[in-house]
Amino acid sequence: MAERMTTLPETLPRPRIDPQRMAWGVLLLAFAIFCTICIITGVGVNYFLFQSSVLMESSVLVGRGSVSVSGGAVYSSYTLANGDILRTDPQSQSTIFFRDSQQGERLIASVTIRGNTNMTLWRAIRPRFSWSTGIYSIELQNVSGNLDVFVPKDLERDFRLTIRNPQGALADFGGSGQYLVSIMDTQIRIVNREGQVSLIPANSNEGRAIPIDSQGVIATDNPTEVALMPALVNLLQNSNFQDVFPSQEGNTPGLAEAWGCTNSTSNLPRGSYQAEVQDGRNLLRLVRGENAETNGETRCGTWFPSGGFDVTGLNTLVLRASFNIQYQSLNTCGVDGSECPLMLRVDYVDMNGIAKRWFHGFYAAFDPQRNYPLSCDSCASEHERVNEKTWYTYDSGNWFTLFPPDSRPATIVNVQFYASGHQYDVYVGEVALLAGS
Repeated sequence: MAERMTTLPETLPRPRIDPQRMAWGVLLLAFAIFCTICIITGVGVNYFLFQSSVLMESSVLVGRGSVSVSGGAVYSSYTLANGDILRTDPQSQSTIFFRDSQQGERLIASVTIRGNTNMTLWRAIRPRFSWSTGIYSIELQNVSGNLDVFVPKDLERDFRLTIRNPQGALADFGGSGQYLVSIMDTQIRIVNREGQVSLIPANSNEGRAIPIDSQGVIATDNPTEVALMPALVNLLQNSNFQDVFPSQEGNTPGLAEAWGCTNSTSNLPRGSYQAEVQDGRNLLRLVRGENAETNGETRCGTWFPSGGFDVTGLNTLVLRASFNIQYQSLNTCGVDGSECPLMLRVDYVDMNGIAKRWFHGFYAAFDPQRNYPLSCDSCASEHERVNEKTWYTYDSGNWFTLFPPDSRPATIVNVQFYASGHQYDVYVGEVALLAGS
């Protein structure tokens, strides 16, 4: 039987493609690509113009001692970058100033790094353009130690500062104000003196707002709970000089309410005192110039009524002062150790009914060859040397621990601060006396 043979065509017929359909397909694909490019470009341009951010100008100024920045010692000032690690030893203090370069170097926030404190400046950013809709944002991480936070009023855009401890607990600051931060191994403590802040436990999205004049605490033995309690009470009125009388000229601030100031008149030229506002901070300026070569003094104080304030029922009394020594002509505190560019004084009556005075001085100029005394005859301890032209915050700790039990203060009569010497120029931003039972 013969085999049947199948003959295959030399070529297979090709499918017919309609050129018109192909053209429409290409046109639609090109249109889709065009739309995608427009959307991406539009979103990108919108983000760049209205939402993108740039680094905020951040610099650290050393108030006393030195600060380590990413392993290098800084003794005066240094421009910071995101990711810098800062450390202070127990005797040092520095302040980070965050400024908006597009608003005339306006201060956005300052963070004072107290002694024995570690932190990482994780991020500090501002909107790229003045018309952008973003916020000022600052993030500090791995913080341990003590910080003072100041955010001036009337910022032109929203503000947020977050501070996170090594365990992950978060303090979220949402506006202008003054805050104290203490982060230790056993707890994180936030004091809201004036502003808006919440404290959020680690591994949680829910925090607790801390009211003004209160403090929030997260203890390591109860890390999921934020405890609220009263903060120390400030016994002094208008301690940050926000309330002022108008000057005689009527166009500049005058003297701060609740404070009385005077100049010594025995030697000319006389000094001057004036309430001012710098970097959004209210302050009293004490100044004497005109190439004076004689002793002068500018003094301010506040007095308690009825002969004094009874402190026998208190367990804690803390004297705080923030100041900036711009200039002094004398070395140290003069030949007798009594002419400091800033001196704190407290008049009190002790437990035995004896009227006494407590002094503590600060200076910036120091020439060891002159061998001037570092303390006055009435001073309980040596004066403190601070750096010129930067802010420094003094904290006495619990004032009662400075005295033997039988001679500790029973009544506080007044609190004073004064500049003394030949020529001086000093800014004082706060004098507070904080008390707690």
